[in-house]
Amino acid sequence: MRCQRCQKEATIHLTEPIKGQRREFHLCQNCARKAGLSLPESPPDLALDAVLQSLITAHVGELVGELAERACPDCGIRFMEFRAGGRLGCPQDYRVFAAGLIPLIQRYHGATRHVGKAARRREDAGRRLRLRTRLRAAIAREDYEEAARLRDQLRPKDHQT
Repeated sequence: MRCQRCQKEATIHLTEPIKGQRREFHLCQNCARKAGLSLPESPPDLALDAVLQSLITAHVGELVGELAERACPDCGIRFMEFRAGGRLGCPQDYRVFAAGLIPLIQRYHGATRHVGKAARRREDAGRRLRLRTRLRAAIAREDYEEAARLRDQLRPKDHQT
């Protein structure tokens, strides 16, 4: 669009109701200033992150605004990325985003610490883990006899023939 006064590129676009009808004005910055419009020195930052950040800060509060900008030093995920995707990037995120995670955990689970059942520990869990590691290695090097022997050791006694 062109400025209605000087024909330069119009950067200010106004729509005003005048006597029940809509009237549009298209002006360049110089003509808008001459007409008495107060303009900001720099255009607003329209990057999506900046707009979201200003909306969050204005409507939710400073704590969440600060938290939204925080990033994990290990994995680089930001709190808003977690909120959008629902997954954290690494164990460090629980400490970095604690101020925002604790209320979420409280709301979802009714508590901020684990109060349910714990996994049952098997006496031979370490031995089974070592056997599974050796089994994967045997398969990788295509030593199928060794893999079959290890598989048989991993099977429960009542399933072996």
